[in-house]
Amino acid sequence: MFSGLKINNLMFVIKSSIAFVLSVVHFSVAAIDWPQEIDHEKGKIIIYQPQPEKFEGNVLTSRSAMSLELKGKKEPIFGVFWFKAIVDTDHDNNTATIRNIDVQKVRWPESKDAGEQRFTTVVNTALATSSFEISLDQLSASLATVESEQNSLADLKNEPPKIIFKEKLAVLLSYDGKPQFTDIENSSYKRAVNTPFFVVQSDSNQKYYLSSGALWYIASSATGPWQQTYTPPAMLLQMIKKADSNTSVSKVASDSIPEIVVTTTASELIVSTGKPTWDAISGGELLYVKNTETPWLRDISTGNMYILMSGRWFRSKSTEGLWTFVRADELPESFSKIPPASPIGGIRTSIAGTEEAEEALLDAKIPKTAAIKRSEAKLDVKYDGTAKFKLISGTSISYAENTATQVLRIDGKYFAVDNGVWFVAVTPTGPWKVADKIPEQEI
Repeated sequence: MFSGLKINNLMFVIKSSIAFVLSVVHFSVAAIDWPQEIDHEKGKIIIYQPQPEKFEGNVLTSRSAMSLELKGKKEPIFGVFWFKAIVDTDHDNNTATIRNIDVQKVRWPESKDAGEQRFTTVVNTALATSSFEISLDQLSASLATVESEQNSLADLKNEPPKIIFKEKLAVLLSYDGKPQFTDIENSSYKRAVNTPFFVVQSDSNQKYYLSSGALWYIASSATGPWQQTYTPPAMLLQMIKKADSNTSVSKVASDSIPEIVVTTTASELIVSTGKPTWDAISGGELLYVKNTETPWLRDISTGNMYILMSGRWFRSKSTEGLWTFVRADELPESFSKIPPASPIGGIRTSIAGTEEAEEALLDAKIPKTAAIKRSEAKLDVKYDGTAKFKLISGTSISYAENTATQVLRIDGKYFAVDNGVWFVAVTPTGPWKVADKIPEQEI
């Protein structure tokens, strides 16, 4: 968002806006609702409720989202600033005053070092002699949320999945447990409900069919072995075409036909084009497999192999296992020496202590927004039978366990998220409409 603005012009607007805002703002007890909106001749600046990260003694370490709505610009500029401050509490009035604010860093999308330093200086200067109030209830709730998040992180399960290695093109067909099928209306077929793939069973010949839209496979069992077919049933072709009018049965070279690897437990598939080809990097301290898309490394000093999957590192002596989870801050020192411009330089975002990892953490705090048209936002939730909900341990929230859509039941209402858009309904089957707000505290 900022990339399209000249930094000097932006600094002028920010300086004038923040100076105006913070010269007059000492939030009173009667005006401590968030976010705070301040009108200015250049636009509007909005400061959102601070999110504490640590509170020791009377020193608060926190961050706060902010946005700048410039006149003449359709989209607001969102950013985040981190700060330390002194907190004075007033239990009689249920308020806390945040003062002596020291801004540590300011960040927005696509920001650069020079701009960040100038922006940080501007905000820091403006806030140095300012203070604002927040209710003790809000502060306590935020701190409780931080503690809850830390506890939930400690309880995260990092057991390694089953890791399958293939030296040729392959696709992982994953079922959530034993394959389960339900009838397809007005047909003689059943469809698998516990896999994201299109897998159907024919009642007439008891065969199973799998399709990606262009390639078709057939098997005598839902778990395979699967073989390619060029003659799928006409009714199945019609079903696929209804979902994608561009689909057609394709004939491809045999070496371009992916092998179907079936699993009913948590698994990951690592594919290399032929036998793994190792190459040296990081001064010869590391080797990496260059004919796979999965980050796959070997530490020369220990002989351990490391694989990065879904943002987590796992370690083993061989592809046979046993694999164990490794925290990003417990990787060998040689990992931090991987050159950023190297073929695997992108994995530095998953190596604790690197500049890229720090940048990724900061970017994750910046609010992300998108515009949607309510008239075009639709949701249709399909359940395997009647909707079934299960209570999430330690909360008052229940989730639907027999649908691929994320549906939550909260205080008698139903909330679902699809492609980043939240919907709400009074029944689990809808009708669904775009939610104006969601119960953030409960979630």
